[in-house]
Amino acid sequence: MAKVDENPTTPLAVASKLDPTPDPSHKDQHSSPNSATNSSRHRATKLNNKSNDRSPPRRNPQTAEEFVLSVASKYASQPLQYSDPDVWGVLTAISDKARKRSQGINILLTSGEHCIGRMVGDSRFQISSPAVSAMHCMIYRKKVASGDTEHGTSVFLKDTSTNGTYLNWIKLNKSYPDSILRHGDIISIAFAPHHELAFAFVFREVFRPTSSADAVTIKRKAEEFGCDNKRLKGIGIGTAEGPISLDDFRSLQRSNTELRKQLEDQVAKIEALRNEHRVTVENHESEMKDLRDSVSKSYHDQIKELNRLLEFKDKECVESSRISAEQKHNLEDLNERLSASEQSCIEANEIINSQKASILELKALLDEEREQRKEEREKAASDLKASIQRAQAEAREELNRYSDAALRREKEQQEMINKLQESEKERCSLVEALRVKLEETRQKLVSSDNKARQLEAQMQVEQLASVTSRKRIDDLEHEMEGLRKELETEKPFLPFDLNQLPSEVGGLETETLAAISATTGPSVFFNGRLAPANPDPGAEREAAANDAALLAPASVHTGHNSSPAEEEENQQQTHTNTKPRLSNKVRKRYYYLLRTTNFRGGNSTCTRVQDML
Repeated sequence: MAKVDENPTTPLAVASKLDPTPDPSHKDQHSSPNSATNSSRHRATKLNNKSNDRSPPRRNPQTAEEFVLSVASKYASQPLQYSDPDVWGVLTAISDKARKRSQGINILLTSGEHCIGRMVGDSRFQISSPAVSAMHCMIYRKKVASGDTEHGTSVFLKDTSTNGTYLNWIKLNKSYPDSILRHGDIISIAFAPHHELAFAFVFREVFRPTSSADAVTIKRKAEEFGCDNKRLKGIGIGTAEGPISLDDFRSLQRSNTELRKQLEDQVAKIEALRNEHRVTVENHESEMKDLRDSVSKSYHDQIKELNRLLEFKDKECVESSRISAEQKHNLEDLNERLSASEQSCIEANEIINSQKASILELKALLDEEREQRKEEREKAASDLKASIQRAQAEAREELNRYSDAALRREKEQQEMINKLQESEKERCSLVEALRVKLEETRQKLVSSDNKARQLEAQMQVEQLASVTSRKRIDDLEHEMEGLRKELETEKPFLPFDLNQLPSEVGGLETETLAAISATTGPSVFFNGRLAPANPDPGAEREAAANDAALLAPASVHTGHNSSPAEEEENQQQTHTNTKPRLSNKVRKRYYYLLRTTNFRGGNSTCTRVQDML
């Protein structure tokens, strides 16, 4: 159980008496969570001071916020002492919802970190409410560098919930830094402390004596106080018992001497304590003066900042007044529109009333129509029942007929199945025969593929031969170009004029054609070769073959792809088979032209004449 101390004053009240200067953080609304918490503490301190004054009670009732503060201050004014050394703090319920918890009104803080929520592991810290998160907030102790706290540790509060945690009416969120928790602070879960659904607690630290000397001193004072009372009761002076004896007088004198010595000792102690108190007061006054100067400086700075904010607010007020004037005009317009809409609403109500009257008439007509429809439905139902009975009788007869027809169809289907089985057997035999034919066709296809591959190989060989023939054609063209250049260089040294050469060649051609026609029959000159007037199909094919052999030089220019060996063989066959003879005069003339001009023929007729020579 907790031992309640006899000191009725709260730590917050003592702090307020030592520091009467106003807290500047209370006026800054945009400060950090810790400064906001300090302002709330300052407000609680003022309330405690007012409660401790001996002024007559106020007549006006307390608000919910003041009531919560008064309850918290009463609990905070009773420091706790626990025999268990692990208990370092207590959360005491001060709201109705918190007092109705089954775990009790006190939550003991024993470990270095505690989590409060709806689904925490420790049942003492569970709060069953939909507004409370599973892990709502966390209270923990941590060592700090400051020497104000006992053993260098401080208590912190961290919010980890969705709805937030209130510390002295300041809402903490997840984004807020950890707030320092001090003796007498109010913690509210999910709602403000004065809310009817809030789970509000006051935090109280457990105070322990610093040493055993304090306890011994208290015990000694109590014993001395008891002895003094007994001594005063034992003295019989002024009683009705009679004169005092000498022994009593001597004992009284000895006791007076002892008491005088004790009194002198006490006076000396009191004087020493007064000196110490005087020094302490002087130190305190100097510290207070320094503190007052520092606080007043910051306070003046804040006053300047507030003046600047006030000017800014004045400007905003002017702007807001202008906006309010505009809104006033808008409100007048809206009032006019509202009056117009009210008039239209009245007209609409009249129309609605007339419509309601017509609706009532229509309802009456509808009821009459429903009665008629009901009679018609009943009559139709009776007719339908009779027709259904007739239809059922007809359906039975039809079903009997259908069953007989189904039996007949079943027999016919059985016969059809037998026929289909026979046809299936025939189809299977036909499939086997077709499979054999398919195998033969596949083998033929394979052989044709092999032949196609062989033909492709031959075609590649022919392509190689055509490439070699093209190379030979290029060589012949270069040689021909060289011969033409030589002819151009030898023109000045010729014994005859080259301009007369075409006329002479033309005459020789006519003589040659006459000689060829005399030897081979009447011919015509068609596409650069001689053709008989009445061609024979066999002779024509032979002549075409001969002409192809004779036109080998011309094929060089037309891109013929025959190999040189084939051309020579064709020329030999042509020379041996059909080689007409010219007259000696024509032969001599051509020999002379060929010798003098190194002419190698560019015409089919010249080529044939050259071969005949």
